[in-house]
Amino acid sequence: MSFGFSISDFRTVGDLAWALYHDCYKVARGAPQEFQLLLGEISTLSNAFKILQEEAKDPNSALVQAGENRVQMVNEMVKGIADTLKKLERVAKKYQILGSSSKRRQLWTKFKWSIEFSDIDSLRSKLVYHNSVMSLLLTSVGKYV
Repeated sequence: MSFGFSISDFRTVGDLAWALYHDCYKVARGAPQEFQLLLGEISTLSNAFKILQEEAKDPNSALVQAGENRVQMVNEMVKGIADTLKKLERVAKKYQILGSSSKRRQLWTKFKWSIEFSDIDSLRSKLVYHNSVMSLLLTSVGKYV
């Protein structure tokens, strides 16, 4: 039972966060610090989504019991996170990070990412914001990230 939450959206966004983390982790060794920070934010978001999914499925959770306004707020938060992750996925594909296996290609990708630092940092800032909102929400229902 979903209790007004779109559990499939939670799962889709959580899966996207995990896939991005996994694929970026493959090329993260020796990457610039900005890339490492981005990777950390994706990891935190992925873990928070796992907790949120569990919370949304539990009919006795404070999140479910909080009412329609909280449900609407959470659904809007999930939509915003999905939008940011999709932008990050497009950037990752642009720089061919996903599925890259050649060491030469990985080095080239790291170089290209460092050139466009402001775009990457902007996405990381959005992830920091989303992680903060998610942490606040989960803390308010007695879960900690």
